[in-house]
Amino acid sequence: MNTGFIDWELGRTAYSIFGDLDSAKVPLVTLHGGPGFLGKGMTTVARYAESAGRPAIIYDQLGCGKSTAHKEKSPDFWQIEIFIREFNELINQLGIAENFALIGHSWGGLLAAEIAITQPKGLKALILSSPLGDTDTWVADVKKLLAEMPPEISSVIIESEEAGTTNTDEYMAAAFKFYDKHVIRVPMPPDVAEMFDEALADQNVYNAMWGPSELMCNGTLAGHVVTDRLQRIEIPTLIMSGKYDECTATTAGAYHSGIKGSRWELFEESSHLSYVEEAAKYQRVMNEFLDSKC
Repeated sequence: MNTGFIDWELGRTAYSIFGDLDSAKVPLVTLHGGPGFLGKGMTTVARYAESAGRPAIIYDQLGCGKSTAHKEKSPDFWQIEIFIREFNELINQLGIAENFALIGHSWGGLLAAEIAITQPKGLKALILSSPLGDTDTWVADVKKLLAEMPPEISSVIIESEEAGTTNTDEYMAAAFKFYDKHVIRVPMPPDVAEMFDEALADQNVYNAMWGPSELMCNGTLAGHVVTDRLQRIEIPTLIMSGKYDECTATTAGAYHSGIKGSRWELFEESSHLSYVEEAAKYQRVMNEFLDSKC
C-alpha cells in the first residue's frame, strides 16, 4: 500500500493506493460515507478489489482524517461541489482521470452519483453501495424504521433528539440498538469499530452537512434531491443495498429506475454495511460486475 497527499486549492487530501495503478485493470476509486467518516472505512472494499488484481484508492475527504480539517470554516462552506472538485483533483493528480471506476458507500454513494451526473469522460463503471438519496425521503424512511423498534428504544431516541440531549448514555444505548438492526447486524470487526470511534469523535463535517443525528437533516444537505437528474448517468451501474438497510427499497429503487440499464443487487441478510455483513457475496458481486464492465 502506498500513501501520500495531493495539494490543491482548498488544502491537502490524504490517499492510499492498494495495488499498482499501472495494472492492466481499471483502477477503482472509493468514496467513504459520513460525511466525514474517513477513508479507512473503505479499506475492506479496496482490498476486495486488490484481491482480484484491480488497484484501488481510498482517501480522506476534506474535513476528516489526515486531510485538511478546515474547522474554522462556517457550516455553509461544506457543500457537495467542494467534494466533486476534490475528487477531480485527486484523479487528475494521480493520472487516472482518463480511465477509472467508482464506488461510493452511503454519503459516498450520493457523492458518486453526483460525480457521475457530471459525465466525466474517464468513468467506466459505477457502484452505488447503500447510497444516500434524496434526503427528505431518507429521513422519512429512517423514522419509519425507528417506529418499528420497541417503544422503550424509539421513545428514548425521539425524545432525546427533540430535546437536543443526544450526548447521554441512555440515548447512545438506544441508538446502538437501532444501529444493531439497521446499520450492522453482525459483531463489528475491530477496524470498523475503530473507524466509527474516530469518526464519532470529530463530527464537524457530519454536523455541518447532515445534522445532529440520523433522524434530523438540517445541514447543507437538507432538502437535497438527486433523483431528478439520474438520467444523465449513462455508464454501467450497480446498486447494492441490504434488506434491513437505512437505504430502503424506496431509495435504492429510485436509483435503479432512474439510471437506465442499471442493476440492483439486494443483500437478504444485511443492513447498511453489507460489505461486512455478507462479505463473500459482496466481494464476488462487486468484482464480477467490475470485471464484466472494465
